[in-house]
Amino acid sequence: MPHIAWRNVYKDALMEVDPLKLPERIEAARKAIHRRITENRQPLTKREFEDIDSALQILRLLMKEVA
Repeated sequence: MPHIAWRNVYKDALMEVDPLKLPERIEAARKAIHRRITENRQPLTKREFEDIDSALQILRLLMKEVA
């Protein structure tokens, strides 16, 4: 299931404790989300769209903290 893949990468970013690795994890999560949005196999449900929107907001906040 493609929607599981981005969620796992996103969770990895949230759980990262090493501040040097966090930007890499954030970027990996962003890329996984982008792949999910642009794939044509399975359309986003309203719930997944909302989850992605929230995830991107949180990733932006995390990136500000490590910048």
